[in-house]
Amino acid sequence: MSYISLYRKYRPKSFRQITGQVIIIHTLTNSIKLNKVGHAYIFAGPKGIGKTTIAKIFAKAVNCEHPIDGDACNQCMHCQIINSNQTTDVQELDAASNNGVDEVRNIIDGVRFLPTTLSKKVYIIDEAHMLTTAAWNAMLKTIEETPQHVIFIFATTEMHKIPATILSRAQHFLFSRLTNPQLSNMLSTIAKQEHITITNDAIDKIVALADGSARDVLSILEQMAMYTNNQITLKDVIDVFGLVDLDNKIKLLNLILSKDTNTIMQLIDEYAQNGINFMQLANDLTVILIDKLIYLQTKNIMILKVLNEHTVQSIEIDQTICVQLINVWQEVFMKMRNVSDTRFYFELGIFNSFKNEVTTNPKQPLESIPAIQSLPSIKQVDKSIASHNVLPPLNKVFTITPYTVHSSKLVTSDNKIIKPTKLDKDTIFNQIAYNNNKKQLENIRHILEELKTHNQIKVLSFMTSASKVLVASQNGMVLLFDDDVDAELLNAKSTNFNFLIEIKKYFNQPMQVLGLSKETGKKMANEFMKLKKQGNTFNEPDITYLQEIMKANNSIEQLAIEIFGDTNA
Repeated sequence: MSYISLYRKYRPKSFRQITGQVIIIHTLTNSIKLNKVGHAYIFAGPKGIGKTTIAKIFAKAVNCEHPIDGDACNQCMHCQIINSNQTTDVQELDAASNNGVDEVRNIIDGVRFLPTTLSKKVYIIDEAHMLTTAAWNAMLKTIEETPQHVIFIFATTEMHKIPATILSRAQHFLFSRLTNPQLSNMLSTIAKQEHITITNDAIDKIVALADGSARDVLSILEQMAMYTNNQITLKDVIDVFGLVDLDNKIKLLNLILSKDTNTIMQLIDEYAQNGINFMQLANDLTVILIDKLIYLQTKNIMILKVLNEHTVQSIEIDQTICVQLINVWQEVFMKMRNVSDTRFYFELGIFNSFKNEVTTNPKQPLESIPAIQSLPSIKQVDKSIASHNVLPPLNKVFTITPYTVHSSKLVTSDNKIIKPTKLDKDTIFNQIAYNNNKKQLENIRHILEELKTHNQIKVLSFMTSASKVLVASQNGMVLLFDDDVDAELLNAKSTNFNFLIEIKKYFNQPMQVLGLSKETGKKMANEFMKLKKQGNTFNEPDITYLQEIMKANNSIEQLAIEIFGDTNA
C-alpha cells in the first residue's frame, strides 16, 4: 500500500472529529437537522484550518441516509461512495488552475441535471478568489436561481476578492486559526498513534511554527519524524528549520543592547551560513521582549511564555527601551513577510534598535515618550501577552496622555521641517462626534467587517478587533474596544506610515483614527453632549499632518533619515 501523508491520513471524516470551528459546525449541523440547508456558502479563513475538509463533510451530511444529529454516519452507501470519490454528484474544482469561463460553464451545464445517485449535488470551489471576473459573471445567475438539488460551497483565503454580488447571495462562514492548545493536543495524539516520540518543548516549537494551521502542524511533524526516525527533540526542530535556540537569542539581544556591532555582524554571518530563518528569529526576539516586559510589570515567572527565572534575569533592559524594541522588531517582521532578502531587513532592525536606544533617555518616564509607531498585531499579542491570561497595567506601559501625534522630525518632499501636531483625545473625539455622518458611519462599519477576513492585512489588525464604530466623520472615526490595551495599541499605530497607506487604500484618504475603551467612550460621549448643549461647535479633524507623513515617507531622503538618522542635525 502506498504511503499517505499524515494530514491526509488524519483528515476528519465527520464533524465530530473536527478540532475547533465550533460555531460553524453547530450552525451547519443545525441547518441539516432543521432541513434548512442553503444553496450557497462561502468558507473563508487562513490556510490549513479545515475549510475544504468541512465542506466535504457537509456534502456527506446533507446526503447521508442515516445522519447522526446532523452529522454524516460514514456507514451508509451515500457516505461511502463520497468517501471513496465514486460519485460525480460531489465535485471539487480547484479555481487556482481552473478559473475561466469554460470551466464555469461546465458547472452551469451540470447544474440543470438531477443527481445520479445522491439527493443533492454539491460543488466545492476551492481557492474561489482565483476565479476571473468573467467566470463570476457567468455563474451569477446560476447562484441566484440555484435549483433545490444543488449546493455551492466556495472556499477562499481572500474573501475580499469575492465579488459583492456573490457575497450577497451566499451565507458567510469565517474560519479562525486553531489555538496552540488545540494544535498541541492534536499533535500529541497523532504522534502517539504513529509511535513517534516527541518532547514537549519540540511540540511547542512545532505548534509555534504552524501558526494556527492544522495541516502545517502535521506536515512539520511528518518531516521531523522522517529526519529523526521518529525520535524528535527541540534541537532537531531547531536544526531542520534554521532556528536559533533560546540562549543564543538572548545572547544576540544582549549584544544589541550593548551595541556590539562587530560581534553582531559576525553572528549574523554565522546564521546566514547555517541557513537560519531570519524572519522567525525577528518574531522570536519580539516574543522574548514581550515576556521581559510582562515580567517587569508583574514579577511573575509563571505567566511567561518562553523565559524562565534564569533567562529573564539575564536580559538587562528597562520598560521604555523594551517597548521601543518591540516596536522595531515587529516592524522588521512585518516587512520580511513580502521580501526574499530577509537578512537585509534583519540587519536594518539591528541598526534601528541602536537608534531607538540612543535617542531614548532611560530615566524618562514612560508616559512622556512619543507614541509607539508600530506594535504587534492583535493576533500576535494574543499569542504572547494574552496567552498568559495577564495584561500589564495600562497606566505603566501604554499610557499616552494627552494623546499626541508624534514625530521627532518630519521632512517633507520639498525639504520643509514640520513640527508635530498635538491633539488630546477629547478634542479628537469632539471633532469627530460633532461632524458625525451616518452614511460614513455605515460605510466604515461595512469596510471593517470585510477587513476582518483579510488575514494578510496585519497593519489594520488593530482596527478589526474593535467591538464597535462609535462615531465617524469625513476625516475620522472613533472605535470602541473591550479594554484599554487594544485601544492604546491602535492609537500608537495611527500615525504609522504603513498604517496610513492601508487606511487610504480602503477609506480613500488618510483618517484620524481614535481608539477608546467602552468605559472611556461613554464618558467622552457624555461630556460631548454637555458641550454641544452649551452651543460649542467643532471643525472636522485636520488630516494635513497625516498627509504630510505619507508624502515625507515616500521620499528617499526621508527613508535615509529614518534608517541612519539626520547626519546634518
